[in-house]
Amino acid sequence: MDAAEVSREDLFKACESLFGTDIDVSVEFLRYLKPDGVKAAFRRKALETHPDRAVILAGKKDFLEIRFKEINMAYQLLQEFLSHPWKYSLDEKGAIYERKQQPVRPAARRKTHSAQTEPLYRGRMPSRRLLFGQYLYYAGNISLASMIKAIVWQRLQRPSVGAIASSWGWIEGADILDVLRSRRYGEKFGECALRSGYLSQYQLSLLLNRQRAIQPQIGAYFIEQGMIDSLQLYQAIAEMKKHNKKFWSY
Repeated sequence: MDAAEVSREDLFKACESLFGTDIDVSVEFLRYLKPDGVKAAFRRKALETHPDRAVILAGKKDFLEIRFKEINMAYQLLQEFLSHPWKYSLDEKGAIYERKQQPVRPAARRKTHSAQTEPLYRGRMPSRRLLFGQYLYYAGNISLASMIKAIVWQRLQRPSVGAIASSWGWIEGADILDVLRSRRYGEKFGECALRSGYLSQYQLSLLLNRQRAIQPQIGAYFIEQGMIDSLQLYQAIAEMKKHNKKFWSY
């Protein structure tokens, strides 16, 4: 596919295929996307959807073949996007067009990159409840790029809602494929399964609770990266809870 023919929605859908629909894909997410992150997401999804797993999943080979092809196409599209970023431009409407100017020379690019640092947020704290990664960003402790990397790190290590539902016997492979096909743009798997009648609200709540319970805590990422220590982590959590207390929804 030519760069001029690729839309923002094409790239968003590719990101959702690899990283899952729980991630809020945005223009900023595309800008901070890195080849290593895309490759890691592809490897994980490829292992989950490889047709050889049909033996384990009671012969759902057709379903896995379709998903495997979808994952491969998403990976190739994002790799092309990241390999030739100068071919793409995000305008205010979000469409992507091929640029006429030549890419920046390597020497000039290295000089610019070395002089740049990731900017921190300096505005007001939003008047709403925040997740921990969001709170650290709006408190000016981490950059937007670091927050996105942490979210991706967390999402890559937790099973999808569809996988949990399948392991509990609540939904079958063919039904999962039907949900994926009928999912609206930006709609999460669980939301589509609920709308399509495959899951009840009670079942979806249990699945989401289970997913949250077994996923790694995002604070571990910031400690591993040396951005904060354990004491700072507990202090930030306490401050976030104090902030969120002001915006309880009844």
